[in-house]
Amino acid sequence: MPHKHQAFLDEFKISIDNMVPLTPPELLEEAKKLHAELSSSEETNEKQIHQALSLIGRKEYPYRKAYVELCAGDEENRLQEAVFERLDDEVKKKIQNMTKHGVILEEYVKSSLFEEQLDPDERYQVEQAILLADEVLEHQCDDRAKKRKESYDELVKKHQGEVDRLQRMIQNLREMAMQNPKWEGDIRATVDRLEEGWSIVERDPSEEEIKKELEYWHTVLTEDEGI
Repeated sequence: MPHKHQAFLDEFKISIDNMVPLTPPELLEEAKKLHAELSSSEETNEKQIHQALSLIGRKEYPYRKAYVELCAGDEENRLQEAVFERLDDEVKKKIQNMTKHGVILEEYVKSSLFEEQLDPDERYQVEQAILLADEVLEHQCDDRAKKRKESYDELVKKHQGEVDRLQRMIQNLREMAMQNPKWEGDIRATVDRLEEGWSIVERDPSEEEIKKELEYWHTVLTEDEGI
């Protein structure tokens, strides 16, 4: 019988399977072990699963960001080259007439122009070429990351510093909750929402968002003290 929170557990499992190459084996093992423990207990609740996603996500963040930064620099050019190799000359000319002006290939495919300028067979050819090219580029990126391990490690260190800095900012907000019992629950709810951003299935927490919350609650607490 499926777990009552099977959908969230499946989401967790898919996220683990899609962790970037060069994620430390010990982190992968920790994630798999945590998933297994949560899956095996009927007492597991939704909050525990979200907490696990946030915990693993915060640890995985530096490796994911480093991998993307290492590989994304010339990704559009490499994608175009790989796609053009798979297109008929006539179709390639139509696509090149757009991309030579700086249009991003995958954005063009999502636009109305794509349907207006290409017939169904041509659109299918382009879509299939992108699918195949994506697979090739993914393997290329894996190889590049491995060959440039030193650069990758430096990027991981940089992004780990970013994690630590953002988490300290969130911790500052958590400490503000203890300043006034009246607002403690609301501030803690804000902290929980921000920390959910570390989840490997959610949007990463941003410095701008955390700063806005710190400024807002500082104003609220200050004004409340002046009443």
